[in-house]
Amino acid sequence: MINPKLRMVLSALTRPGGVALLSAIVLLAVLARPSAAQTPAPKPAAKTTTSHPSSGSTAANHPTNAHPTGNAGAEPAHNSAGTTRNPNGTMTVHTAKGAEITKRPDGRVESFKSPAGHEAIFDSRGRVREVYAHGMTVSRGPGGMRRTVFDRSDHARLVAYGHGRGYIQHPYTYGGHTYYSRAYYYHGGYYRAYYHPYYYHGVYLHGYMPAYYYPPAYYGWAYNPWPAPVPYAWEWAGNPWYGYYVAYFAPYPVYPGAAYWITDYLIAASLAEAYVSANASAQEESARLRSLAPARLIYASYDPDAGTTSPTMTKEVKDAVSEEIKRELAASQNAQDPASGNTASLATLLADGQPHVFVVNTGLSVASAGQDCGLTEGDVLALSKPPAQDATTADLRVLASKQNDCAKGEAVSVELTDLQEMQNHLLSNIDRAMAEMKDHPGQGGLPAPPAEAIQGTKEAPYAAAAPAADLNGAAELDQTAKQGTETEQQVVAEATAPDDSNASAPPIGGVAPEPTSPPSDPAAPIVIALGQTEAQVIAGKGQPTNKVAFPNKTVFIYPDMKITFVDGKVSDVQ
Repeated sequence: MINPKLRMVLSALTRPGGVALLSAIVLLAVLARPSAAQTPAPKPAAKTTTSHPSSGSTAANHPTNAHPTGNAGAEPAHNSAGTTRNPNGTMTVHTAKGAEITKRPDGRVESFKSPAGHEAIFDSRGRVREVYAHGMTVSRGPGGMRRTVFDRSDHARLVAYGHGRGYIQHPYTYGGHTYYSRAYYYHGGYYRAYYHPYYYHGVYLHGYMPAYYYPPAYYGWAYNPWPAPVPYAWEWAGNPWYGYYVAYFAPYPVYPGAAYWITDYLIAASLAEAYVSANASAQEESARLRSLAPARLIYASYDPDAGTTSPTMTKEVKDAVSEEIKRELAASQNAQDPASGNTASLATLLADGQPHVFVVNTGLSVASAGQDCGLTEGDVLALSKPPAQDATTADLRVLASKQNDCAKGEAVSVELTDLQEMQNHLLSNIDRAMAEMKDHPGQGGLPAPPAEAIQGTKEAPYAAAAPAADLNGAAELDQTAKQGTETEQQVVAEATAPDDSNASAPPIGGVAPEPTSPPSDPAAPIVIALGQTEAQVIAGKGQPTNKVAFPNKTVFIYPDMKITFVDGKVSDVQ
């Protein structure tokens, strides 16, 4: 039988004049568009177009049909050697062996494509940014971080960072709608999270969906101020990550309401992940962190009103994050249908036309003034207006960042997929913090929520319907990460191979391999003993990442320990 919609098109074609053609085109568009009862289908997983190697979501969540090499308007590739100048100012070189190299206007290589279809994309500094081969997308981020994305035959997606870290995502249906469940693996365990798919600006996004719904009164309690500000002692105050970032972030001295406590909960979780990511990106990373000069560990925040910087994440920046959290609490309290997922979508968030702030959830390389710069977990960005209707990226300004990340006050372009993941990160940490206050009322001296405010907590039905997590998920992710490393090495070797049999010939396209550091001999153990002087400790362990001075007492803070001196001599080591 003929599809009814197709019959309508055929009928439209028989009408006289231009109206017939216009009607047919409109009806064909209707045929192509999913109906309200349908869920938008994700695009193919392998090739991605990004302005950066997002370690969070771009390749992992929104594959596009655009060609990753970005030489739009160029002539079709061919096997004969030659050069094609592209409308965007780049130049594509076709080698005698059938490879294709696209160069930027400044002569740096932008992309490489082998005769077998393997591809490599390079950043503005000539470093590998993304590799595609064997059905894998391998992306690089700040500090050498590597992320591998692979789709299994059962439609599960593996996003691996190495060292047992990453997530496995499964699509499933509940109540006639498509959902995605993710199992995030970390330190041998995992936790679950749930998402709903939708399109925004033509981009396929995954919005966060909570596993539990609280009564509106609980969200109202968390939104409103407490009777009086209360102090709180965080358990992570002695952890290595906090010692490393103590110059960047400090918790509020007192909390006037739950939103401020959730703010520190969110930022602390982000920085703890940043510390783990930095140390896991390469085996030598821990040693590198310990050898950094103190000048490289100075951080700053940007004040958009005064146009000035300060050496720590300012209270004003944290207050802006708290206000964003309050907006989400109010939206959850007023939601008519918590299961709709509307409160988690960028479309809903940005429809108010108001400025918003985002906390970076994973390492990203982003575009800024034609160059690439890095963002890492815990950086804070501000968006002043929604992106243009046809834009797949948003322009934001950096409010707070670390020394080696994009500069404070700098304008950066962020993919909408990554912006959605930042929003997901905020929402998931709000939920975890709310669960913490509910399950441990009054902990640490915080006000306890009223009993009636937390009664009636419900599990989301779509969460109960999700497929089980992979039993060997962590091992699968490690294997995927290993294969991703091998794939990257293979494609980079292809890109750096001479274009003829002469071994002394330069690499095709002028692509140079990334330098590798030779393994160093294991160092002798460092002995820290009570009574040692500051000079003796520095001679053995190097300069601390930070120093805190008190009358008659000095504290040296290293990534792995804290050393206290009284009257110039070691009195305690933690």
